[in-house]
Amino acid sequence: MERAARLYEAGNLEAARSLCEDILRADSHHFYALHLLATIAATQGEHEDCVRLASRAIQANPRNAEALSNRGAALRALCRFDEALADYDRALALEPRSAAILNNRGVTLAALGRHREAVECYDRALEAEPKYARARHNRGLSRLMLGVFPDAWEDYEWRWPGGETPSGLRPFPFPTFQAADFGKGRRIALWCEQGLGDNLAFSTLTEELARRGEAFVLEADRRLVASISRAHPGWNVVSREDSPKEFLPCDRHLPLGSLGALFRRSLQDFAAQPRAFLAPDGARAESYRARIADGARGPIGVSWRTFQARGRGFYERTRSAPLAAFGDLSRMPGIRLVDLQYGDTKAEREAFAHDSGELTRIEELDLYNDLDGLVALISACDAVVTTDNATAHLAGAAGKRTLLLYLSANAPSHYWAPTPEGRSRWYPSVEIVTARDVDTWQRALSRVQQVLAAR
Repeated sequence: MERAARLYEAGNLEAARSLCEDILRADSHHFYALHLLATIAATQGEHEDCVRLASRAIQANPRNAEALSNRGAALRALCRFDEALADYDRALALEPRSAAILNNRGVTLAALGRHREAVECYDRALEAEPKYARARHNRGLSRLMLGVFPDAWEDYEWRWPGGETPSGLRPFPFPTFQAADFGKGRRIALWCEQGLGDNLAFSTLTEELARRGEAFVLEADRRLVASISRAHPGWNVVSREDSPKEFLPCDRHLPLGSLGALFRRSLQDFAAQPRAFLAPDGARAESYRARIADGARGPIGVSWRTFQARGRGFYERTRSAPLAAFGDLSRMPGIRLVDLQYGDTKAEREAFAHDSGELTRIEELDLYNDLDGLVALISACDAVVTTDNATAHLAGAAGKRTLLLYLSANAPSHYWAPTPEGRSRWYPSVEIVTARDVDTWQRALSRVQQVLAAR
């Protein structure tokens, strides 16, 4: 068992797994072997196996808080939230001041949309462990959902030590831009730090810098440089590959996610959000429009999935709809569905066609790598219907009328927390389609049909 634990710590998961299985052949109720196997399964994104193995470990030792917490995390990843909360409660009864368990319970409550209760859990975690970065960052996310500014942004800055950003905090030979630097003639290096959607949403705030007369170099995903530059011809927009050279004349830097603390200090501040931040290639948009317009049938772009790494399967489960749910929409009079979905969806599309669903596709357009072409295709549509993914951000940033779907009035991220008018705070053209009773994708798409028919 000690050898297996050392192998696990060294990252040799398969060898550790093999040793644990040897132990279980000798003693099928060996708690530590079962517990480590469950931990390995969770590390590899095998959440069903983690639940099965952790359950056996808990039978062997019902009073081990860590095993209960591990099973709770796997249950949350499988969207079995009530069961997860029950495990966390049992674990907390054994270790009431465990910051990790309190944080995980908060994450589960947040997944249920119970953000005020989640904040209470994070508060308790931080009382127990004041420098617990992950709990601080998670509290920031829930506060963003609740619109509790500026405390939310203060917590959000803990995303770096919390390990929640794909890239670490970059080293620069000059200081971070601060509010005190406004009007001082600084030149700011604005750099990407998260996923495409996050970076795009925060990039919209650079219009505030431009209005204040601040000089900056905006780093963007290379696939979006053309669309941003077209909308803002006076800006210096560069790709990640070119930014080291272009940042040399700067004397301040700022990660894009930190712009919110400067410009969105209250919900009222979001009234300044631009209607459109991206501009399409007009000639490509016209060309696509000629191909997808079909007499009396208006083209409606659709996107239904988010593709996530295996360890982030929870996000894929909660933010992806089956294409089959769009079947009735495709048969609605006056509508022609247009495929905006990136990734390998061939099997889904073939099944959709077999069931009499119609989905128009521009075969030569690479919907993942050619984002300038995707923005043009979005522009050519009358409207877009999508779940929470990169396409939703692109359509919102292009100013296209977009119907954003999620279930049970539980916003999957703070970008889609609705205004009183039912729109995204970040993208004025995005309308939120949800309600407490909209608890299946079929019901969400039925609501979309009602909205489109009414307009």
